[in-house]
Amino acid sequence: MGITIGTMIAEIRENNIAKGWRSAAGGPGGNTLGDYISLMHTEIGEATEAYRDWKLADATGPRHTLQLNTFGQCAECDRPNHAGPYKPEGVGSELGGDLLIRLLDTGDVFGFTVFDPDFEIADVADLVVDPIRPRLVSFGDHMAWLHRRVDALWTNQHTGPLALRALVTVARGYGIELMWEYERKMAYNRTRPFRHGGRALVDTGA
Repeated sequence: MGITIGTMIAEIRENNIAKGWRSAAGGPGGNTLGDYISLMHTEIGEATEAYRDWKLADATGPRHTLQLNTFGQCAECDRPNHAGPYKPEGVGSELGGDLLIRLLDTGDVFGFTVFDPDFEIADVADLVVDPIRPRLVSFGDHMAWLHRRVDALWTNQHTGPLALRALVTVARGYGIELMWEYERKMAYNRTRPFRHGGRALVDTGA
């Protein structure tokens, strides 16, 4: 038995509050739904870039052994003493880690259902019935489809389950193990400093 979607959402909420990406009450702070959707589009774009660089290979490297800077952190991995796992890299991490985390977090923050919280990711059915689906051939086609499904949340949050099903469909089609990617990205995120990167605009974690 794996963990449920509801448990995943709770884990993401807890970590994003602890790392300063959400208010103590769990809300979006000064961020809007558009900010969150924009960052999901960013993750899809990063998956495209990862595919161009490495195809479907896992590009995650070994732990760093570099000397720490004067702030006691590694300039490459932003973690004190190189503690914890190395930052996951590659298409799998962008889709199964970052995009999945952002999608579940967005639904939680703005109060709409991405999927039945008692289900597991393995229970989510592929999204087969879609007018655009027969035209999907290349990796870029599939990324454009994800962009379309994520963008639909802007005007209709009831499409959350369709966005998750599209992500699951693409992941299965390319042999990406969503739960494995989710678990290793969450493990890495827990090691990161408070509000890592010091970004002041559109800060929503992941």
